[in-house]
Amino acid sequence: MNLLFASSIATWGGGENWMLSALEGMAGRGHRVWLAGRPGSELVRRAGALGLECVEMDYRGDFDPRTFWRFFRHCRRENIDVLCTNMQRVLRIAGPAARLAGVRAVVPRVGSQSPLGGKISHRWAWRHVAAGIIANSGATADTLRESAPWLPPGHIRTIYNGLRLERYAATAERRAEARRRLGTAPEAPVIGMVGELTTRKNHILVLRRLPALIERFPGLRLWIIGEGDQREVLRTEADRLGVAGHLVLAGFRDDVPDLICGMDLLAHPALMEGFGYVLVEAMAAGLPVVAAHASNLPEIVDEGETGYLIDPADAAQWENRLCEVLADDELRAQLGARGRRRAHERFGFERMLDDLESYFAELSGA
Repeated sequence: MNLLFASSIATWGGGENWMLSALEGMAGRGHRVWLAGRPGSELVRRAGALGLECVEMDYRGDFDPRTFWRFFRHCRRENIDVLCTNMQRVLRIAGPAARLAGVRAVVPRVGSQSPLGGKISHRWAWRHVAAGIIANSGATADTLRESAPWLPPGHIRTIYNGLRLERYAATAERRAEARRRLGTAPEAPVIGMVGELTTRKNHILVLRRLPALIERFPGLRLWIIGEGDQREVLRTEADRLGVAGHLVLAGFRDDVPDLICGMDLLAHPALMEGFGYVLVEAMAAGLPVVAAHASNLPEIVDEGETGYLIDPADAAQWENRLCEVLADDELRAQLGARGRRRAHERFGFERMLDDLESYFAELSGA
């Protein structure tokens, strides 16, 4: 198949991570793939570094004739079979251009629990331009159905994100190296958090539990990996609480798999989540996870089996569970082993590619 993936996002996040992995994976299976991305975006940069073909698009608006023409011309010239988009704007401008050029299937992917817009132009795009919709979780699919009862029956297919789980194989050497990189003693208990530093990710909930946790575990370190507008808020709060020496604000990192292998558990108190990639990453590394009971996270974490799910508003329960997991080596090992099995059973990379390839072929007839 000839596949064109289109993204209008300039920054890097879970949706861009998914698109890059899908591009690389489908190319590895012998399909011809292109990325239509915003000039200078992180996705275009990373795709280019992998040797993938990129077409830069400005995405100025829904009715930008130049962008419409460029999509039409590329789809016609390269005989594209499937256009896979993110974001509603990309569907509305690239979708009609692709259909006019003869593309057999336009397939938007939805990676968060955001309801669909109700405007006539939006409904037309989702009902008549899109041949089908990929939802990244059952929770996302439910939100789409509830917000858009006008969608045709069977229009949504849930395809879980897949990761190359072998990248997260934990070893003693990898654990020691991760701790060396972040200036943490080999024997120190480490709670890790990974994600954009935004209020939605709710890092401050765990940070505010840190004084009580340090009383129980004096050498404790909290690693926060990621960047965002809450960085100074977190730093200031750590100073106020007197725990700045126990906090590592590691920033944006390219070595996240290595750093996850240096943690003892992963905490993820997000108020809302698109997919929760990092939970699967942590489980693949054999870490127990303590996560919010929110969005699709219960589809990833088995309560009491691979970790714990807690109401983000219940600060006392967060403190209790974190203490319980840190204090019990055998419990961490059991939760981690079950999490590793679950990650491989449900969230493997090849399984995602099988589902994606099958859906694209079904919709396009290719």
